[in-house]
Amino acid sequence: MAFHKLVLVTIAITIRIYSCQVINRPPSMHQVFESSYYIQRDHSTPVKIDCKAHNGNITYQWRKDNVAVRNSREVAVDSKLGTITFTRIQMSDYGTYQCFASNEYGTALSSPIEVKEARLGSFPVDHVFQDCTKFQHCLIQCRDRPVCEPASQCRVEWKKGLGTDNNVPVSDRVAVDGKGNLHILYVTDEDWDGQEYGCGLWNEVTKTFTKGSMTSLNIKESSQSLIEPIEVYAENTKAYLGHTAVLQCIFSGSPIPKIQWKTPELEVIDFSNTNKYELQDFGRKLVVKNLTSNDEGSYMCIADNKVQQQANLNVTSPPFINPQNKNPQMADTYVSGGKNAVFYCDTVSAQGEFPPSPPIWKKNGKDISASRVGVEFSVSSDMRELTVLETKKPTPTRAGSTGSYQCVSENSEGMILKDAFLAVLDPIRIITRPEKSYNIDRESLVSLAVDATTDPALSLQYRWRFRNANNQTTPISSTGGAYALSNGNRNLTINAQGLKKQEFFQLIGRYYVEIYHQYDAEFVHVDIVTDILSIPQETPAQANLWFLGIIFGIIILIIVIILIICMLYRNACKSGTYPVDEKEVAAGHDPEKELADSGFHDLSRADENGHKFDNISLSDDFGKQIESDEDSMGEYGGDLDISKFNEDGSFIGIYADKLNNSKQSTV
Repeated sequence: MAFHKLVLVTIAITIRIYSCQVINRPPSMHQVFESSYYIQRDHSTPVKIDCKAHNGNITYQWRKDNVAVRNSREVAVDSKLGTITFTRIQMSDYGTYQCFASNEYGTALSSPIEVKEARLGSFPVDHVFQDCTKFQHCLIQCRDRPVCEPASQCRVEWKKGLGTDNNVPVSDRVAVDGKGNLHILYVTDEDWDGQEYGCGLWNEVTKTFTKGSMTSLNIKESSQSLIEPIEVYAENTKAYLGHTAVLQCIFSGSPIPKIQWKTPELEVIDFSNTNKYELQDFGRKLVVKNLTSNDEGSYMCIADNKVQQQANLNVTSPPFINPQNKNPQMADTYVSGGKNAVFYCDTVSAQGEFPPSPPIWKKNGKDISASRVGVEFSVSSDMRELTVLETKKPTPTRAGSTGSYQCVSENSEGMILKDAFLAVLDPIRIITRPEKSYNIDRESLVSLAVDATTDPALSLQYRWRFRNANNQTTPISSTGGAYALSNGNRNLTINAQGLKKQEFFQLIGRYYVEIYHQYDAEFVHVDIVTDILSIPQETPAQANLWFLGIIFGIIILIIVIILIICMLYRNACKSGTYPVDEKEVAAGHDPEKELADSGFHDLSRADENGHKFDNISLSDDFGKQIESDEDSMGEYGGDLDISKFNEDGSFIGIYADKLNNSKQSTV
């Protein structure tokens, strides 16, 4: 009993271990990093940067300028958590850092990041006087601006009044340009003589402010209160794809002019009907959102439809993956041992920019040397494809092909590093397969058995299909009829017993089994044949020929019927009444007149009661009998003159002449 329990426990443990097996994968970096981190020299609290990767037990390492960072009082690295902490940064600690995440199958790495000093310098102390004219534009410069890093986090603030913190608010007649200079677009009594202005800088990172030098105004009077618009400032801007850009145009004038903006296509921007653009700073700033390459160009700003300026927008970017390339770019890849694996790294620059450098390929953070190309690797001529040849699983004595692969490319705006891992799997090996062909009859029972092994972390599935003599393929997905699936679809039983002849011949053809998991597949096929004469079956091509023949025969039959109808109609037309009167008239005769002149109308109809000529025979001079048709024709002129006949052969005209002569002789 104890032995049985031990066996059961052993089986349970074995099943549990098997089910917990996972694919041997290198790390995959998931942390998103900023391109730059700014840290103040005298920061009061520690600054921490995280690095996170997945897959297995991972050890982290940080490198500065490609040298491993060692723990010190100023900088500490946690190799388990992946963090680097700056407790008290020194000047030597600023530089380029990179995180490396490793396990036993490979090393992934982050993009390089810059650790820079956040700082704010001081203005020189001086005091100047400046003349300004009433109703006209007055420019007050922010002189001798100190260094402020990061520049994107520095803001110019203008103060009004000596020794005060009164901010100068931006209004319809007061503007601050991109250089920090103050523009009073037209001077009024509010800007009284002797008023003092001073510029200062605020650093959002260091949370510090520094005051600049002071400027006192000397205002001159002017009687000209109406001033036409004048262009005083336009700012060109460079921004990255997908980000937001701000363009600025400043006009002076009295009264303050209204500003209209046009796109590079010279289309007036309708701000009431767009989410792409936004106005700020009383119309002097144009905000362009979600930048694309099509947003690049020259924007026009127009004051009161009189004066215009141009603000140029340059849309640029570090290299990025080409969205037009349909190949999976730097995608994590699983491949069965012995097969090739391909990584794609097609990088491009923004439209109008110089193309990026060809990719540099790395494995586990180290450059792939030229000596290994052609042996372990193959690289395309444009460097955009890396092929790992005949992949191998790692062993205790061989690194194998499993690992993390990187491509690096750069242009004038920055660089891109893409990271992906390759996991080499045990291939699918077929250990049991049926014969290539089976000859069956109507009493056969055939069992097709297939079995295979693969990587322990994966489960195999089996899928059967059948293709008949007409190349029609159907899946065999369930048990029923002549088929029976068993043992997890590893076995297919074909039972021909008791089938009708037609049903039997439907079993003849090629059977396929697909043995697969989510990353690979193998195929086995078996031919089922028979010596029994089959029921003739028309191939699709023969059926098509029969169909075409029937259609052609129907067309011929319709044509024959139409021809017969036309012939019958023609004959019916010929057998109708011949239009003698019409022909006589067409020949120049007048049948009615000729009959009247001959006395024809004086003769009674045959159905009237007798006539004085009823008993008279037609003869020469009403006495001599006409003995033949030839004699009767001879009485009309001897030789036959066919010109006396009409088209239908009638000789009414001639007959009328003879008849007239006879009538005269009897009278």
